[in-house]
Amino acid sequence: MTTALRTPTNPLPPIGSGSHFPHPHTPRLAAASSALAPDALDNSNHSTPPTNNSTRTTTLSSKLTNVEAQRILSVVVETQRKVQLVGLLPDAMDRRMGTVFVGEIVGGLTELRQLEAAYTAKLVAARAAIQNGAHGAKDPDLHTLPHAIRSVTRTLVRHFLQHPTASSKLRYLKSTKTAGVSQFESLLQEVRNLVYERLATTVEDEAEKRERLSGILGKEMRTSNEVKLLREELDKAKKERTAEVNKRNEVIRRLKEELRTIKKQAEDTTKRLESRSKQKEDADVQAFKDKQSHLQTETAALRQHLATLTQQHNEEEANLRKRKFKVESEVENWIHKYDQDMDEKQTELEDITAIYLEEKAQLDELSARHADMKKEYETIMEERKVEDEKRKEREALLRRNVMAATRIQALFKGWKVRRELAKQRSGSAKKGKGGKGKAGAKSAKGGAKSPKKK
Repeated sequence: MTTALRTPTNPLPPIGSGSHFPHPHTPRLAAASSALAPDALDNSNHSTPPTNNSTRTTTLSSKLTNVEAQRILSVVVETQRKVQLVGLLPDAMDRRMGTVFVGEIVGGLTELRQLEAAYTAKLVAARAAIQNGAHGAKDPDLHTLPHAIRSVTRTLVRHFLQHPTASSKLRYLKSTKTAGVSQFESLLQEVRNLVYERLATTVEDEAEKRERLSGILGKEMRTSNEVKLLREELDKAKKERTAEVNKRNEVIRRLKEELRTIKKQAEDTTKRLESRSKQKEDADVQAFKDKQSHLQTETAALRQHLATLTQQHNEEEANLRKRKFKVESEVENWIHKYDQDMDEKQTELEDITAIYLEEKAQLDELSARHADMKKEYETIMEERKVEDEKRKEREALLRRNVMAATRIQALFKGWKVRRELAKQRSGSAKKGKGGKGKAGAKSAKGGAKSPKKK
């Protein structure tokens, strides 16, 4: 079980393999995953203070009954702790590092940062060479630098594990983590959960999972068959649709030919109409010219007549103006009289309006009373309707019960008559037989009585 669960460390990808180059933080995480996990096997040599993770590991390990499973889970948890320490290592050195840590730790951190910078520069140069199409000899530093990074990282982690005070100072200085480190820690947590789930799974659970998987596979096969049938139906529908489309395309082609014929006929008809219109237009122009000369003659005569009429109208206008002045004086008198009459009518209208408002208020009150009475009437009628329906239902139920009782009585009487007839027939048959004693008669009577008991 230990050999199956322990996965080998993936080496760094070669330059010419075509794989993606890692992130600049990848050397440190690779060192943590490849160099720290084996080192967890000998964690008994280092005295580490108890933490929340160790307490949780003890709780999870206590749930596992197998000793090998507990050891495997302890290795995974120890690896997770060391990865967290690697994630807290500073990315840049400043004055605080020299004042907080001793010279050995500062030297290790400086060396680690220099190795990472050199490895990142080599990766960038190799990537640029591949993008430019240059395929030369591989740089040997790309294989030696990761081993040096692993060695330095292992030394720093062991030192921090042996000195809890330095670990607390490191957590205080580095409060934030990069996205790559956080993602790697979350993935390692998922691996830890998967390992625990796998170790906690019993043989019965495994058999149950297999049965459930076989059921899922059966459903998958049935689904595949249904999909196959649906695809066949889809192909058939596509063929039918293609045939229908071809048929409609043929209809469209015939219609286009008919349309071209109609257009040609329309063009011929248009040409004939244009020639006829041209002839008619020429005739109309000639007629217009003749009519224009005639109308010009009539216009000269009408202008002379207009001058005569204008003189007459000017004389009539002077007479009408005098008459208008007289009529306006009479209209002013009538308007004054109209204003007096309108004042009297306005007073009368206000009195009538007051009476109307009073009567309207009475009408609204009566309308409200009428609405209330109408609602009460509708409620009473609805209750009567419900009572009539209930009464009809009771009468129908009574008729149905009477009919059922009559049928039951008729059936019972028929059954009773048939039983009496059967008794009479059995009695006549017994009397006709001879040579039988009283014991036979008694047994016959007992046999005749048995149906009655039943």
